[in-house]
Parts: sequence; structure tokens; C-alpha cells
Amino acid sequence: MLDLFFLNSLTDMTLAYDRSYNIPMVIVSVLIAIFASFCSLEMVDRLARGDQRYLWLSIGALILGGGVWAMHFIGMLAFQLDCEVTYDPWITGLSVLPGIFAAAVALNIVTSKKVTLNKLLLSGIVMASGIGLMHYSGMAAIRLDGILRYNLNLFILSLAAAVCLSVAALSIKTFLSGLTGITSSFVSSLMGGSVLGGAISSMHYIAMEAAYFVHAQANGDARVIAATSPNVLAVAVICIAVLLIFSGLMFTYLGMKIAHVRTRINAILASTSQGFVMMDRDGIITECNQAMLGLMGTDKQSLVGRFFRDLISTDNDCVMQANYRMEARLNRPDGSLLPCLIDSNSITDDSGERIYSFALFSDISERIADETELRESETQFRALLESTPDPMVILNSYGLIGIVNHQAEDLLGYSKNELLGEPIDILLTDESHHIFAKLRENYIGNAQARRVGKQQELRVKTKEGRGIPVEVSFSPINTSKGLLIAAALRDISQRKMAESALARSEIKFRTLYVSTSEAVMLWDERGFFDCNDATLAIFGCATKEGFYTKQPSDFSPPQQPCGRNSSDCSKEVIAKALEQGSHSFEWLHRRIDNGKDFPAEVVLSSMELDGKLVLLGTVRDITDRKQYEEKLLQLAEAKSQLLQSEKMATIGQLAAGVAHELNNPIAFVYSNLGTFESYVKDILEITAACQTGLHHDDLASVIALQAEKNFEYLKSDIFELITESKDGITRMRKIVEDLKNFSRVGEPDWQSADLQKGLESTLNIVWNELKYKCVVIKNYSDDLPQIRCIASQLNQVFMNLLVNAGHAIEKKGEIAITTRVCPSDNTAIQVLITDTGAGIPPENLKRIFDPFFTTKPVGQGTGLGLSITWGIIAKHHGTIEVNSTVGVGSTFTITLPVDQYDA
Repeated sequence: MLDLFFLNSLTDMTLAYDRSYNIPMVIVSVLIAIFASFCSLEMVDRLARGDQRYLWLSIGALILGGGVWAMHFIGMLAFQLDCEVTYDPWITGLSVLPGIFAAAVALNIVTSKKVTLNKLLLSGIVMASGIGLMHYSGMAAIRLDGILRYNLNLFILSLAAAVCLSVAALSIKTFLSGLTGITSSFVSSLMGGSVLGGAISSMHYIAMEAAYFVHAQANGDARVIAATSPNVLAVAVICIAVLLIFSGLMFTYLGMKIAHVRTRINAILASTSQGFVMMDRDGIITECNQAMLGLMGTDKQSLVGRFFRDLISTDNDCVMQANYRMEARLNRPDGSLLPCLIDSNSITDDSGERIYSFALFSDISERIADETELRESETQFRALLESTPDPMVILNSYGLIGIVNHQAEDLLGYSKNELLGEPIDILLTDESHHIFAKLRENYIGNAQARRVGKQQELRVKTKEGRGIPVEVSFSPINTSKGLLIAAALRDISQRKMAESALARSEIKFRTLYVSTSEAVMLWDERGFFDCNDATLAIFGCATKEGFYTKQPSDFSPPQQPCGRNSSDCSKEVIAKALEQGSHSFEWLHRRIDNGKDFPAEVVLSSMELDGKLVLLGTVRDITDRKQYEEKLLQLAEAKSQLLQSEKMATIGQLAAGVAHELNNPIAFVYSNLGTFESYVKDILEITAACQTGLHHDDLASVIALQAEKNFEYLKSDIFELITESKDGITRMRKIVEDLKNFSRVGEPDWQSADLQKGLESTLNIVWNELKYKCVVIKNYSDDLPQIRCIASQLNQVFMNLLVNAGHAIEKKGEIAITTRVCPSDNTAIQVLITDTGAGIPPENLKRIFDPFFTTKPVGQGTGLGLSITWGIIAKHHGTIEVNSTVGVGSTFTITLPVDQYDA
């Protein structure tokens, strides 16, 4: 089968047509091969990146494959035979496909990220195979009078040359592109393109040398073959060659421009401190600069190919759409987060679909730190501003308010929002405007005249228009925005009022000092050095100079009323005044002029005057007071006698009732004792008769005597007498116990007591006054607590009220006694005593508790009963109220606290 393709005898070679080459066209074919190779390598090297990589690879493959095809057929046109040659149009057209395919594979491999030796060998073999396949398929398109045979050795040599030169060309391109000294791909593309064009040309012309066109018939008869005219092929090849040259030039030019722009961009990106990344439509990183690697702390291989969103840590993914600017944190490989400012833009096609996008990263960690430090400083400043006790207002050089603290809000009545940005004039009263204008001219406008803390008194105006006196302390603050003035306002309203009060007080003191009737004097270790006119009058001195020559002992008798020496007592009281700061006491003084003694009340106060310790003495003549107190003692004695009289009257009334109550049981006990005595005599007589009758056997006389004495009745009645007597004695003992409970003899004054028990005892005592015309109704509370009181005094209160209630009832009536917890205060109890007597007229209700007021006839009352009652209730911190209606009755309501905290 190989005989149909290769030469098999020397005879075939003798039958071959003569051939020759058109040298200029050969040179043109070689140049086209080199030019197409250079253009394709340069273009894909510069442009085949990112999402458009395969587009530019396809264009490069088309240029390189078309160049191989054009080189082949220009070479075929340069090849001349002694016969007419035509070409099959279909095979001619399809022969370009192997070259394009092989060029695409080879260019894809040589422009990949990592090129290995195996990849270079594979790409060289593929390229050589494509060149060979294109060449030999193009040779198959030849139509002539004869047959085509190949020299096997040259055939193999052509393929081997194509493989070796293709591998060499691609290796040179890769090697030169990887050298650090080569800053442009032009040299590597030119060298690799030249070798690759040589590989194409070498393979073509070696293969042409291997081709023999042999006559089909020995006699040379020609046959008509349907084929393409060489002229048509020449036109087509020339058009394709021109198109390739134009396309190559154009794309190379565009590639150089794009490469130039890319170089400038890369230079900018390399020199900038901002990190740069480029992403494809899926958000996968395809490019980055060195600054980005520095920000990430990683290498390019680890970064390229990652998803862009994996780099970002943000709380708001919604903003990461299309073009955006945001602050986020960069996820570094070591786990740390780097704050960055991200500027991202996207490039879209006509339909709005994103083609690729890029982002710039700016390290803002220092800015964040500065801002944090600034915020902390501002926070500290704000805290200091808010913690200072003085109101603070900070102005700019134009007099506009920039900062205020809450103390200023409280002082001025404005909120911060109402003050910020407003002129300081809104806070100044009319009289303060010219002061501030002068201050602004001399202080704010003149840097040399500024003094930190310079103070000025002004009057500021509150929101309500009220003027407040303040002391203003100004301090300059130099900032990047200009000079600020911090004004510390100190409200001196209190100080002004204190100064005014002090001035008024001094006037008052001087007035009192001069006009008071009390003696006021000052003395130190040397003696008296000041006094008022009243001192001279009280102590009988003619002049102040004469008073100053005296000593305190000159104004006292040798002894005080207590019997102690005046000199010793004066030393003690002066020592107490110096120790305690002030000491008051009573003292017996003596006048200088007449030697008359008079009692006085003295107040000694130690004080510091002009840096030395002095004593201020105030002496008040209390002669009149002592006389008044003596009269009060006499009145108190008279009152005591009256109270004793009332008490005796009460005791007399009580004694009469008690005597009456005791007389009844005493009377029938005494009567029973008489009867009992007679019964005992009869029993003794019967007993003696029994003893005699037993000795004389005279029982009849004994029986007769028993019948005479009614012995059977005597036996039963004697026990009844004993029982009645015991009841009477029990009643007397109860009356005595009630008397004891009523008086509380031998018990402490303040103690816890049951008021209901006291009411019962008092009722028993006064029962003789009530039982003939009163029905007593008791409404006692079951849960009434005991109270702290003086029980005997409260019993006296109950007795007075019960006796008065009985007296108010003329014929028959009721007295109701109610005890309860106070409805309005559960810490108090109430006792209500209500009668159905005559009632109290309204004109007497206000006077019933007055001493000596009574409506009873003369000789039947002292008028002190209810007055004493009111005093006892007041002593117990309670109240007594009365409601009365004439003809209906009266109710006395006593309210008492359960506890007495000061008792």
C-alpha cells in the first residue's frame, strides 16, 4: 500500500517532471511564516488573559494556522513544473484546519501559567503534526498530468525538522519570557516566531524536495482534470496573505498598545501602596499586584484562583454589588483581620453582564488606630468636660458656640442643639456685650495678650431671659481648625447673695451690737478690748476706756450661789468655751457703781479674729426672769393644790361609792356571823346534853333539847350562812382588787397594759354611781392589743368620763363602752364612751377642756376633771374628741398609740 505514496524504484524518478523555484516568492513565503508566527505569539502573550483568553487564543491560532496555509500555497506557487498544475478547491480549503487546530493547542500550552518540558514537547509535536498534516493535505489538493510520490527519507526528515524546530521555537519563547531582564515580550516573540517560521518553511521545502511528480503515461498523453486554476489560487493566497499581514499588523499594534497600557498600569500598581486584584465574571481572582500580596502576607500562587468574597469579612454583604466603596476586614492566611477600604468596579458588556471586575485595597489600620485614639482622646475630653463641676462653653475665633457640657445646659436652660453653632451674643446680657467685645479685641485678636485662665465677671442670660452673674475663665486651645476659646463659667449667684447677705448681716450685727439691751464684749489674754453701750449700762461703767481696764473678776462677787469661789468657776467656764467653741451658763454678776449683785445668763464663744483667738461674751440680765420664774413656782404650787383638791374630791366621791359597795357585804357577813354565833351556842349546848345523857342514859332529854333548838334546821342553815359569808368576803376582795388595779400601786409608770381590764376595774369602782339609772353596754374588741401607757392615769380618765356620763343622765339611760383598733391607723386604738344624757350645748363644747370650767352648781365640782383628762391623753401622745347633741347624748373618742417610743 505504501507504493501508492512513496517511490519504490529509480524508474519512477526518471519519469518525474522537471521542477524549479521562484526565489522571490520563496522568500515571501518564509517571511509570511515568520510574520504569522511572531504576530500570533506576541498577541496571545499580551492579550490572552482573563475571560478573553480563549478569544485571543482563537484569533492567534487563526493567524498562525492561516499563515502556515498561506506560506504553503505561496511556496506552491513558487514551485514550477513542466506541466500544467491545478488544485482541488475543497481539499485546498480544508487543509487550513489542521494548522489552525495545532496552533490553538500549541499557543494554549505555551501561554499557560506553568510550562513544563513535557508540555513543550507535546506542544512542539502537536504543532509539527499540524504543519505536516496541513502540508501533505495541501499537496493532496494538487491536480496535474501525473502522480505524486514521496521520498521516504526526506518525508521523515521533514516531520522531524518540524518537530525539533517547533519545540525549539516554543522553548525559546518560554525561556526568553521567563528571564527577569526581559521587560518586554517583543524579543521573545520575535525570536520564537522566527524559529517557528523557520520550522514551518523548513518542513515545507524539505517536504517539497521529498515530492516527485511522475508522468502517468509513458507516451506523455495528458488527461483533462477538473481543478482550480493556479491563477485563482494565487489570487486567493494573495488575499489571505494580505489579510494575514493586515490582521497581524493590526493585532500586533493593538497588542503593543494594550501591552503598553498594561505596562503602565502594572507600573502604577507596582508602585502604589494599594492592593489590586482582578476577578473574572465568577468572582475568581485572576490578577493581583505586589502590594496586595504584602497586605495578605502570602504569595501570588496562593492568592490567584481564590474567590474574592473569601478575602472579605464584612457585616453587610448587600453593598458588594456592582460598583461600591466600603470598609471591611481582609482575611489574612494567619487568621488576622486587616481593616481596609475597598474600591470596586465592574466592567460589563452591552447586555449588562459583568465581564470582569477589579478592586483596590487601602490599608486603613493606621487610620483606624488614629481614629480610635482620636475617639478615645475625644471621649476623654468629653468625659473631662462633662465631669468638671463648672459649666463649659467652647467658642471658635468667630464667637460661635462649638461645644457645651450638661452643666452649661443646666445653668443656661438651653439644650445642646439649641446652642451649637449660635453666636455667643445670645448668652450675653446688654451690659455684658461691650465687655465681651473688648475681650475679643484684646484677647482673641491679640495672641501676645492671651493669658490662660484669665477671669472676668459677666452676666449671662438664660433661655428664660434671666440674668445670672458668672465668673468666666478663658483658656486658648490651638487646633488644626484654628483657635478655640474654652470659657469656664462659674455661677457666682450664691457668692453674690452671700456677699450681699454678709453685708446686710454686718449691718444687722452692728445695729444689734449697738442697739441690743444685752451686754456684748470681746476680750483676749490681755483683757477686754471692745464692748457695746449696753455693757456699760449693765455693769455700771461710765466709759468704755474705764471698762477696758477691768478684769472679768471685777464684775463678780467673791462667791457664786453654789458656794464656790467665783475665780475658780470662771476658769472652768472659760476652759469649756475654748474646748467646745461655745458654752452657756448662769452667773451672778456685780455692778461697779453700786456693788449690787444681779443674776445673768452668759454665753461665751471662742472665735478667731485677725489671726488670734478671742472670746465673745454675751451677758443678759435675768433679774426679771428670775422673779417671773419665782411667780411661776408660786402659780405651779397653787395649781398643784387645786389638782390635789380635785383629786381629793375624786377620792372622796370614790370613797363614798366604795364604802357603799363594801357596806352591803360587810353588813350581811356581820349579820351571818351573829346568827352563826347563836347556832354555835346551840350546838355546844346540845353537845353538852349529849355527853350528860350518855352517862345517865337520859336520851329523851337530849332529843327534847334538839327539838327545842330545831337542830335539823340548824344543821342545814349553818352551811348556807358560811356560803353567803364567803360570797360577801369574795365581793369585798374583788372591790379591793379593783381599787388596786385602778390605782396601779407599786407598778412602774410606763408599761404594757390591757385597757379593757382597766375599764372593767374602773366600772366596778364607779358602779355605785351608775347602777341606779344606767345600763352599761360593753362592745369590747376581741383582738385589741395591749398598749404602752401609765395605766393608773388612764383609769382616772375612764373614771372621769364614766362619772360625767352618769351625771349627764337624769333618770334612766345607757352608757356604751366601745374598744377597737383605729380604722384609719392600725398602730393606734380607740376607746369610745357614749351616753344618752342631756348633751352639751354647742357654746360649751369649745370650753369643756379648759381648767376650772364647769356647768355644775357651786360646790359640786372644781372644773378640772376634763382638763386633767385632756392633759393625761396629751401626755400619752393621743387625742380626745367629743361629739354631742343636746337632748340626744355625747360621745367621747379617745385615740392612743400602741407604742410610746419616747416613754
